[in-house]
Amino acid sequence: MDDTIKLTSVSVIVGIIVGVISGLFTIGALGFKNDMVGLLLAIIAVYALSKTTNKIVNEELDRSQKIWDWFFPFFFSWIIVWVLIANYM
Repeated sequence: MDDTIKLTSVSVIVGIIVGVISGLFTIGALGFKNDMVGLLLAIIAVYALSKTTNKIVNEELDRSQKIWDWFFPFFFSWIIVWVLIANYM
């Protein structure tokens, strides 16, 4: 499989999972209501993804390619899921 597809797929899946957890913290479904915990989870996930991108790809990618392949798919999937859960649950 192509490295771009691997990075994007992993980033979107992690973004959806972190978005659901962030949304549940935002609406208070996990015991307490705190928006900052959701944001902190996203920051931790970005850090973890930045460390694992070198293990996922086989060839060396430049910084702009990594940003387009993992950061933006993660960010947009996370923010969309988080906003949908926070507004509609």
